[in-house]
Amino acid sequence: MKFFIFALYCLSILTFPISVSAQGVEEQTHIIDSERFKVLAVLEDEENALREAAAAQLDKIRADLFTYHSSYQQIVLSQGIAGATPMGLRELYARLASLNKKLVGIAESLKDLQNQIEARVESLNSATGELNTKALKELSSDNVGDFKSYIGRLGKLERVLKKQLSRIKRELASVNKLVKRTSTLLARMEQELPLKWKNYFLAGKNPPFSQYFWQKHFSSTNWFSLRLPIWQGRLASAFDEWPSKALFFTMLFALFGGLGLFAGKRIFPKSKHKVEMRKLCGAWAVLSAGISIIFTEYHFFPQTTGVTSIIGASVFSFGAMWGGNIIRRTFSDYAKPSRTPLTWLFAGGGLILVLGMPEQLAIPLWLLLAASVICVMKMRLVSYSGGLSRHPWFWVLVLSVLMAVMGYGRLAAFTGMILFLVYFMFTMGMAGMHVVAHCVSRLPETGLYPFVRALALGISSPLIWTASLGLGGLWIYQFFGAGVLKATAAMKLGWQGFSLQLLNIVIVVALFFLTRAAIAVTDTYIGRMGMGWPRGKRGTMHSLKTISSYILWGLFGLLALNVLGVNLTSLTVIAGGLSVGIGFGMQTIFTNFMSGLILLFGRSIQQGDIIQVGELWCTVKKINIRTTVVETFENATLIIPNSDLISNQVTNWTKDNPTLRRDVLIGVAYGSDTELVEKTLLELADAHPHVLKSPAPWVLFNDFGASSLDFILRIWIDDIDYSLKTISELRFQIDKAFRERNIEIAFPQMDLHIRSAEGLQK
Repeated sequence: MKFFIFALYCLSILTFPISVSAQGVEEQTHIIDSERFKVLAVLEDEENALREAAAAQLDKIRADLFTYHSSYQQIVLSQGIAGATPMGLRELYARLASLNKKLVGIAESLKDLQNQIEARVESLNSATGELNTKALKELSSDNVGDFKSYIGRLGKLERVLKKQLSRIKRELASVNKLVKRTSTLLARMEQELPLKWKNYFLAGKNPPFSQYFWQKHFSSTNWFSLRLPIWQGRLASAFDEWPSKALFFTMLFALFGGLGLFAGKRIFPKSKHKVEMRKLCGAWAVLSAGISIIFTEYHFFPQTTGVTSIIGASVFSFGAMWGGNIIRRTFSDYAKPSRTPLTWLFAGGGLILVLGMPEQLAIPLWLLLAASVICVMKMRLVSYSGGLSRHPWFWVLVLSVLMAVMGYGRLAAFTGMILFLVYFMFTMGMAGMHVVAHCVSRLPETGLYPFVRALALGISSPLIWTASLGLGGLWIYQFFGAGVLKATAAMKLGWQGFSLQLLNIVIVVALFFLTRAAIAVTDTYIGRMGMGWPRGKRGTMHSLKTISSYILWGLFGLLALNVLGVNLTSLTVIAGGLSVGIGFGMQTIFTNFMSGLILLFGRSIQQGDIIQVGELWCTVKKINIRTTVVETFENATLIIPNSDLISNQVTNWTKDNPTLRRDVLIGVAYGSDTELVEKTLLELADAHPHVLKSPAPWVLFNDFGASSLDFILRIWIDDIDYSLKTISELRFQIDKAFRERNIEIAFPQMDLHIRSAEGLQK
């Protein structure tokens, strides 16, 4: 395309009309021809450079193809011997997957190169035709020969590019053929690998106490001699160019160690954490060494799953468990002994499987390892209240011992490894949550920081647990191969024609945690938004929280049903059945449900309101979709159906305003100074902090009673929560003030008139 653009530029120069005087025509034509040939020479040089670069790239691709084809042949030949065991087949699968990835990359490079050369050939063809038909007519006579020679070179270059294009197509066909072979072989290995692991763990097992177990042909010398050449080859490969590998390991160790030290100083900034910081530095050093071993092994030996990989994973997991236990002890009341000795199960079981130990050797070694771990953990439990029987790991380990006794030594080793993985993932998840909680607890309480705190906690919870589970899944993928992981993900749990894939269940669990996180963030945002609202409107905040949580859980339910493969159209049949049920036996439930929606959206009663139902005074604690939870002033919790709050008369004392009017009745003795009584009552009311100044308190001379002059002190209290307290305090103050001012509080009096008998006789 670039050549075509320059060629059009040359044609524009050739065909442009020249208006000069007669004496300058020849000189002007010579200048134009010289400029034209300079441009054409640049284009020719550029095309030749591109052609040579393409030829060099094709030579390199051809050499790589020869190497890859040889690697494919070696894998095919090794499949019969090395592929007899699942570990050997796993290594062949990893090598073949890497080879297939490289071949796909080569195929893409060849396709790009093919498209480029096809575009250049098309441009050359078009430009040559234009030059042949138009350019020669405008050339001066002494330059025609040079121009024809240039056109000839362009034609030759076009023929060379066409040959190069044919070569690319041949190489691309060869690459595609090899890609198809490797893809087919990969698919077959993926199908064979789960079956080989199953046979490796379960097929043809006999208990050690049976005669068939020891009669089977077995020689530790033969087994060692068969494995020795493989180990020697890998050991020699490991020490090949060892300075570069050692430098790579050292750089990784320094990088991860420095990052850990930097993060530790941010997590443990206080001086009281110096002891924990030193312990965490040791744990992080072990963890960094494990990570460095894993990356070094993956970088230099990506196709193997051998002893080095198990050692690296064991060192990494030991350091991670150690550090996680330190974090849990520092930021919580966790006091249980560390489970780091369970790392021995992972390392020992992994070596048994990687080395392909026969059952006659694997079973005794596993029994010895399990007994050692139990003894060590028992000594650690001495200072902790609780025996071995109270710990799940003990019973799983006992189960693995029973497996080994029944002849399934390799399966017992695998069970021990999975046991450790479960504790490892749980420890990492809990430690991560404690670190996040500690970090966000240091945020201020002002501004948007509370919202940021809730957002961090809500989002970090599923992310941390997903990451911890991902570490376990990554190891399973790396150790057992993609075929096992795909087979596990595609595993179906069925019952009477209904089946569920394990992968779908995992997705639903992940959606559950994401929904919980979204609800936590939404509640925090609504709570933060409602903090500035007056008390009378704060119940709206709780209604919004309830409604938003129901909406999010409803969306989760729809998504979960869709992921699990439930046909949503079938819900119409269920809805029809429910309508019939509502019409007969579910009227009360449906009525309460609709009443709950009315309460939530109508907001006539909100959470936090003080209501009166009949003679019962209570505080609304929570409005659910079917019932409302209230708490009486005697601290009794009552559950009231929502329909009762809708259909019956309910007094809401705090619907729009929390203020409350109260009357204090006072009776003074006859003869008291009524003006002094009024003045004293008003002074006391004005001085009380919970009595409103507007509306102002006032005193009403209510009546001349039988034994007293009756007064009413009418006040407005700022909050109903302080009503009883305010009335009580005012009565104490009134009694004290009346005593000081010699105002007598009346009490019932009765005059008794006695007539003598003589008077009666008269």
